[in-house]
Amino acid sequence: MRFRVGLLIGLGVGYYYGAKAGRERYEQIDEWLDKVRATTTYQDVVIKLNDGFREGTTAARRLFEDTAFGGGDPGVFVDDDPTTPMERPVVSDPSLN
Repeated sequence: MRFRVGLLIGLGVGYYYGAKAGRERYEQIDEWLDKVRATTTYQDVVIKLNDGFREGTTAARRLFEDTAFGGGDPGVFVDDDPTTPMERPVVSDPSLN
């Protein structure tokens, strides 16, 4: 509950000072952000973050599938290509015979 109150207070203060600064200050900040976004350093960081996010979600998906479907050790991934479906071994339980 305290988080929500703090968030609302923060949003209110930000809105108040943003409205007080006016359109000129907004345009100044927007120009500065455009210059930052145009740098190669910024673009490299965005690419690395996107790649890391993509790898993380792929690893999490594989971990979930291996754990949910009994694919063996969930820490080991055999298939490196996420576009191909992974084949799951058929395990026969001798106690069921």
